[in-house]
Amino acid sequence: MRILTATLFLLGCFALTSFQGDDQGAFYATIDGKPFQLRSDQLFRGLVSNKAGSMDGREPAKTVISATFNGPSYNAAEGRLFNENIAVEINYEADKKGEAKTYTLGMQYQSGNYYTVKELSKLTVTQFEWESDKKHFHFSADFNCKLRSWGAPADGKKDISLKGKMTNIRVTVPSWVIAKN
Repeated sequence: MRILTATLFLLGCFALTSFQGDDQGAFYATIDGKPFQLRSDQLFRGLVSNKAGSMDGREPAKTVISATFNGPSYNAAEGRLFNENIAVEINYEADKKGEAKTYTLGMQYQSGNYYTVKELSKLTVTQFEWESDKKHFHFSADFNCKLRSWGAPADGKKDISLKGKMTNIRVTVPSWVIAKN
């Protein structure tokens, strides 16, 4: 068992370093224990943006950090192009580390769409460091989430375990956010 654990740790470290981008950021995730394959041209960047509230008023407008990590593209049913990806959205709270209270992870995988089951998921911010210009910061987080198909339970797809980390993701901050702080 120790050999298996050590082997998996070394493979994870190798995979993490093999997906390093030009920005020196990295992303690694497993889906039900299998590595999520990133596209070779993947950029490791994020953006702070406004997200509109829901039309019914139950969800207020908010400022979020968002990043999308792209996987393979292929022809799915009926010849339509399908792009696998993992999208991360975390409520923007400057300089805050620790367990994120408001976040979501969405995934397009094997021709299906998945969303976060909040009560079975956790995302922890491990790094939040500003660059000297205050126009960018570097962000890291670990996540361990349960995702469910948008069509559940009618589509018969089981829930998916998504675990991983994003490290040193460079996030661009628009001037309107800088002016508010």
